[in-house]
Amino acid sequence: MDRMLQQLLNRFLGRLMNRAIDTGISFVANRGKDPAQMSDSERQQARAGQDLAKKARKMSRASRKLF
Repeated sequence: MDRMLQQLLNRFLGRLMNRAIDTGISFVANRGKDPAQMSDSERQQARAGQDLAKKARKMSRASRKLF
C-alpha cells in the first residue's frame, strides 16, 4: 500500500513539475510581457523561443528513453 501511494505521489509531483517548467519557459520566451502588448516582431521571437524549448524537451525525453 505504501509503495502504491508513493508511486501516485511521484506521478503527481512529476506532472506538477513539468507544468511549472513549461510555464516558466513560456514566461521567459515572452520576456514577462503579455502577448497582447507585444509587437509582431516580439511575438515572432517569443514563438521561436517556445519552439526551440519544445524541441529541447522532445530531445530530452528521447534521450531518457535511450539510456
